[in-house]
Amino acid sequence: MITMSVFRIGNEVVDYEIHLLERHLRLLDTELAAIHTAIALSADPDTDGLFDAGEYFIGSGFVAIQRYITSVRCSEKVAQDVALKIPPVLSNGMPFAQALHVGANYWKHVEEWFEPAFKGSALNGLAAKTLDTLEKSTPWAEYTCSNLLAQFGDSNQLLLTPLIPKIMHWRNAMMKLSP
Repeated sequence: MITMSVFRIGNEVVDYEIHLLERHLRLLDTELAAIHTAIALSADPDTDGLFDAGEYFIGSGFVAIQRYITSVRCSEKVAQDVALKIPPVLSNGMPFAQALHVGANYWKHVEEWFEPAFKGSALNGLAAKTLDTLEKSTPWAEYTCSNLLAQFGDSNQLLLTPLIPKIMHWRNAMMKLSP
């Protein structure tokens, strides 16, 4: 178990976990690149399940990034509501970390929202808050994670490793808040 994912030695940031995250995202990007190729060759990528496969790997990447964000903010003792508002900020005004956080929560919990307990009733609590926040960046009805990833950068090539510089930007900005 990693107990301190990020710390400083003088002015230098030591971040062992960012390298693990990057390796993880590269593995997911290998799958995403194969899916991009298959989509280009497919007569009907939706029916072939390619969009769903891409959504799965992107959602998994969001969860890994969320775990990293949580690890860093906890090691720096910064409250979640503060950490999620730290730059960078997307073109729609939503903080990058917050968008990733709600994307990961959406991916982890969306199936629960369609359980019989929810049928016929409006979502409430954290589920409603997650969707309200998410809908500021993308509609949640179809391929939500893919649409959200497109908001972060190049919408023609949906890959996760290009997010690493933004994640590091967030980390560095957040570390300036803690003593």
